[in-house]
Amino acid sequence: MSTGIGDTLREAREAQGRTLEDAARAVRARAVQLQALEDERFDSFGGTVYAKGFLKSYAEELGLDPAPLVDAFREQMGESQTESVSGGMVKPVKTPGPKGTPPPAWAAWVLVAAVVVAGLFFLGLIFPSSAPTPAEEAVTGPPVSPAPQEEPVEEPEEGTEEPAPEPEPAPEPEEPEEPEFEGVEVVLATENASWMRVTVDGAVILEETVPAGETLRYEGDEVIVRFGNAGGVRTQYNGEDLGAAGGSGEVVELRFTEDGVETV
Repeated sequence: MSTGIGDTLREAREAQGRTLEDAARAVRARAVQLQALEDERFDSFGGTVYAKGFLKSYAEELGLDPAPLVDAFREQMGESQTESVSGGMVKPVKTPGPKGTPPPAWAAWVLVAAVVVAGLFFLGLIFPSSAPTPAEEAVTGPPVSPAPQEEPVEEPEEGTEEPAPEPEPAPEPEEPEEPEFEGVEVVLATENASWMRVTVDGAVILEETVPAGETLRYEGDEVIVRFGNAGGVRTQYNGEDLGAAGGSGEVVELRFTEDGVETV
């Protein structure tokens, strides 16, 4: 069931004349991730916290107020289906009236009609009609000529045009394939504010305090992240949710490579 989140994002992006690739570069995400938001495939992010973070960043990049979209997302993720308790149709039961209740008015009309029919029957016995019976009319009437037989309808000759075949339905659009990338992909979702320093392939990409509710994505052969508040940031490594890197207020530094994750 559509919540309107995807349509709002898509219409805003198309109104600005931007492609998914352009918006993805601006929010440091992949085009397929933004496509998933527009298609409302939130379960493809590996966790609601990552989907919510990308949704907030994407909405802000498009100049939209993220609050209504995030509220709709939370409602969609938290809704539960209720089971129907109706087991079938309930048939109405007619309750009989108390004894001694006078008959309805239509009963008197039925009695009058019966008396009239009986009177007409007795009049017919006393004054029989002289009109011929249907059997006599059948004997004395003029002969009935047989109905003309219809000529058989000839089948159309060969070479006549046949109705045009119905057009085949248009094929459904295919979803964009997930692009393969080399190295590692690290997604950071801040549940609480945290200072972080991110180094990708030897270059420092980020060194600042990131507020709560942000989602950052990095890709490379080696990604090193130093957390000032490890308990406030959830980490996703190549699509796998690793949870928080440590406790609240704890300083932790992790290195992500193709071989795995290690503490520095």
